[in-house]
Amino acid sequence: MRESRHRRLTRSASDRIIGGVFGGLGKYFHISANLLRIIYVILTVMTAIVPGVIIYLILMIIMPPDPANPGILGMLHTLNDLGRQATHEDRSRSRRQLTDVEEKDIKRNERS
Repeated sequence: MRESRHRRLTRSASDRIIGGVFGGLGKYFHISANLLRIIYVILTVMTAIVPGVIIYLILMIIMPPDPANPGILGMLHTLNDLGRQATHEDRSRSRRQLTDVEEKDIKRNERS
């Protein structure tokens, strides 16, 4: 009972072919991931392929990555966050705002 309370639905990092969606679903529901993949491919082909692909992409976006091993998408999110922090720090350092400056102060410092 305690395991089910702490169990989360995540994309699998170890049992993956494309995004780890079916590996995560198989682990969560204790079903073979390959069986889920076969059923999904059959249903996708029977429904003109497009809805199945859209559903898979939505699941890949919605399901969080495995926290132990986030994979490529997790690394991209981390790099994106680091890039945002770096640009924010650069903006705060690159420009200072001067107040109460008069023209004679600038000429005194030999700046024109």
